[in-house]
Amino acid sequence: MTQEKISEFCVVSLAKVLRIPRDTVATDAKFTRLGLDSAMIVYVMMELEEKLGFELSPDDFFDYPTIDDLSQYLAQQQAKRSAA
Repeated sequence: MTQEKISEFCVVSLAKVLRIPRDTVATDAKFTRLGLDSAMIVYVMMELEEKLGFELSPDDFFDYPTIDDLSQYLAQQQAKRSAA
């Protein structure tokens, strides 16, 4: 899955959990600024794990605090797993 597809999936998932329109989710906004709390992070994390097929950590959302950062990291992780 490309970074763009991961980013789009994150936007859809965050919009759903935050109950806001997709077009209002800025990919460069920090998750905390968007209003994401720890329970929401776990929900989004589980959706991403299911979609990507590998485990994530809630720490990933703090280490990569925007959709842009997280999707880039996840695309790199997925590429590494595919190459192995």
